[in-house]
Amino acid sequence: MESAAVARAVKEVTQGGGGLLLVEGPAGIGKTRLLAQARAAATEAGFYVAAARASELERDFAFGVVRQLFEPLLAGADSAGREALWQGPAAQARRVFTTADPATQPTGDFAVLHGLYWLTANTSQDHPLVLLLDDLQWCDTPSLRYLAYLLPRIEDQGILVAAALRTGEAAGEERLLQQIITDPAATVLRPHPLSARATALLLERELPGAVNPRFAAACHEATGGNPLLLRELARTLTAENVKADTENVTLVRDLGSRAVARMVAARMTRLQEPTIAVARAAAILGGNAGLTNVAALAGQDITTALEAASALERLQILRPEQHGTEMRLAYIHPLVQAAVHDSINHAERTTAHHHAARLLTEAGADPERIAAHLLHVPPAGDPEVVGALQAAAAQAVGRGAPEGAYTYLHRALTEPPGDSQRLQILIGAGQTAVLIDVRAAVEHFQQAYASLQDSNALRRAEIAAQYGAALLYAGRIDECGQVLTDSIAQLPPDEQDLRRRLHAWQVMIVFNLAGHERLRAHVTALHDIPPHASGGGSRLDCALALQEALHGDPRAVSRARRGLGGGDMFEIADTFTSCAMWALISAGAHECDDLISARSGHVHRRGDITALTSVYTERGRVWLDRGHLADAAADLHEALHLMEMTSLQLAGGIIIPYLAESLMEQGLLDQAASALDQLTPPDGAPSTQIAPYFLAAQAQLLHLQGMDEQALHAALDCQDQCAAVGLHNPAFNSWRTWAALSLHHLARTLEARTLAADDLRLARQWGAPRTIGRALRINGLLHNGTEQLDLLQQAITVLERSTARLEHAKALADYGAALRRAGHRRQARPPLHQALDLATRCGATPLADLARTELATAGGRPRHTALTGPDALTPSEHRIAELAASGTTNRQIAQTLYVTPKTVEVHLSSTYRKLGITTRTQLPAALSTP
Repeated sequence: MESAAVARAVKEVTQGGGGLLLVEGPAGIGKTRLLAQARAAATEAGFYVAAARASELERDFAFGVVRQLFEPLLAGADSAGREALWQGPAAQARRVFTTADPATQPTGDFAVLHGLYWLTANTSQDHPLVLLLDDLQWCDTPSLRYLAYLLPRIEDQGILVAAALRTGEAAGEERLLQQIITDPAATVLRPHPLSARATALLLERELPGAVNPRFAAACHEATGGNPLLLRELARTLTAENVKADTENVTLVRDLGSRAVARMVAARMTRLQEPTIAVARAAAILGGNAGLTNVAALAGQDITTALEAASALERLQILRPEQHGTEMRLAYIHPLVQAAVHDSINHAERTTAHHHAARLLTEAGADPERIAAHLLHVPPAGDPEVVGALQAAAAQAVGRGAPEGAYTYLHRALTEPPGDSQRLQILIGAGQTAVLIDVRAAVEHFQQAYASLQDSNALRRAEIAAQYGAALLYAGRIDECGQVLTDSIAQLPPDEQDLRRRLHAWQVMIVFNLAGHERLRAHVTALHDIPPHASGGGSRLDCALALQEALHGDPRAVSRARRGLGGGDMFEIADTFTSCAMWALISAGAHECDDLISARSGHVHRRGDITALTSVYTERGRVWLDRGHLADAAADLHEALHLMEMTSLQLAGGIIIPYLAESLMEQGLLDQAASALDQLTPPDGAPSTQIAPYFLAAQAQLLHLQGMDEQALHAALDCQDQCAAVGLHNPAFNSWRTWAALSLHHLARTLEARTLAADDLRLARQWGAPRTIGRALRINGLLHNGTEQLDLLQQAITVLERSTARLEHAKALADYGAALRRAGHRRQARPPLHQALDLATRCGATPLADLARTELATAGGRPRHTALTGPDALTPSEHRIAELAASGTTNRQIAQTLYVTPKTVEVHLSSTYRKLGITTRTQLPAALSTP
């Protein structure tokens, strides 16, 4: 059954399919054998096959598995072939495979991942590609992140990832691993143990003489039908001349659980000392260890080491393989390597790893390969070890692998370093830990901050900005406030830039804080600080702009513009750039498109996943406000996927409610409910930071499901949460809308009108057309007769001059319906026709259905609603169509827009249909048609 599934997966790749084939089970169950079948089938079909095996000893080596996959390909290609592989964005991943100069600009994690995706795509351009990954549970975190990024992008691209995962082993990064193995494109195989009958047949083939049924049953029980353990048990029994009869049943039960270790011990005792030394050196070096290094670590010459390797191959312990000009020694199975490694006593293992690090240093090996051995050496106050670990950390940062960098720096601190190095390492460890373990970051920054005492106020304040941010992310709000306040108090009066940087973080505290009126009062006073043309001044303006926007103060827009324009917006920390962007987005500012486009290009080039998550979220919110629902959902799904590859999970509290709203507007209520379920903890109480957005979306969903009593409770809970954090602007949170509509449906219309009137007052105070138009529409729905028609007409007048197409369509539909109910059937038809057209273009199916029904009731005949013409294109379709019209190839478009070639094909097919054309050459004329 499993073999057939493997053959089927390989066949699907020949037909342009792709995805993940995951073989899961305990050690020795046959996972590697199934991968070998996939390799054989793929090779026979003419695919390119790249293989890697993760190692427990090398799980801290950044991109170690990725390098195993692609280094043989890169090494075997000629100059022209290598350049073809590095074509386009793939070049961003070059430093994964080279020892880059630490002084050069580091490559961000997204840039590396995107580069690796295109390296993979380039590899598969001329023939299908199969990536074989054994022992996925030990895969290094950066390589896991590559897989998590790759899998959603390889459907229909002729790329198959076939991976084996050993169950019962602790994974280094469980969250990422779960993201990979639960990918929708995954096919999971779980090989079954051998049956009692199959066990007996195997033993009859492996053992000399007859096999007693009770003996076979004991072997099956002792090994659980595990094929590897059975074979090794059989070999051990043969080597020790144990007969397969009833007298040895008890012995079998003892041997079975230790079959591999017993086998290795038995074979090693018959070897000469040089051969044992080679086996142990190969186990220490791990992976596919080069013969030269193995020989040196074993203290043998090359000839002796080669003879030893041959002897170990005959005993089925090692598997020598030729890689170019180098012979490499790999163990036949990780269990065998572990048995040899564990057979070396602790003191000898430590000495061997230290010796291995020295050998690799002398050979000019990659700093991270050296560091991988130093991690197994106990601290001894060695400055050379500290230096080597720092070099490895710099290398990992340069490759976009903060996890590895943190591991090396944390180990360097235990050496420990000298006083002159300690502060630098503490800060570096804190900066990398922020991305993976914020609590550890707090600890390192705290030590760095405390080490300076009052001796250097400027340096201490610089650290305080990072320390304060880490405390904030860790939820230690009071401590954050105290650190920032103390550091500001110690600054000289003329340090205006740094002072404003620290003030900016004080403002950020208030966004995450309920209560603490003293700090709120202090932050309020910051609004009166004069502008300052510096990085600190820009940060403070950006932070204050968001606070003003949340309060509904229209001065936020000019402050946000000043913050982004007061210097190079790309030099401002992404946290503060996002603050200003949200202020402008909520106001519907005209420059949002240009700012997001520029910001997107910069962040993509810089390659920061966390910043990119913000960009996709911001753009998704813009599309949602404008009624481009499909594009909004696509961007928000991508933001969510990127967020899942980081440790900063709070962003989901913003992304998921917006995603749920985009789904609800499309009528996909079940999908919206599933999305919101991700934010509901077991106790049903979301955290303070995400509660306002979650509760507003929940109120909307409950109202649409017809559960108005529950919707009202959610909306009123949202009111309390918003009040606690000072969120009053209806452009950010629509709880009043859903509370008012639910009250109206519960026949409590007077209460609803009071709430809606307050919403309209706040909307007018803020001044954003979409927010005002929505508030006018809701107020209209709560009144009757002429007053209702007047309010709905006002909503249309405000919205028709805005970019809020969906809200405009809702106002038109409600106005037309009100006219129809008032008996003005003929006058109702034009707004209902327009509402139907707009709703259809937005993809708002429930609204389109409502408009169509109302139009028919009003005696109108709905026009054909197929979307045609340039105006029917979504923003994504329009961008792709314009690039295609200019002569850009699909592959180049995909690289420019950071999407897959398949996405480009799908959008172009939709574009051709909407424009009524069949070829690429017709695009320029079709796009220019009015």
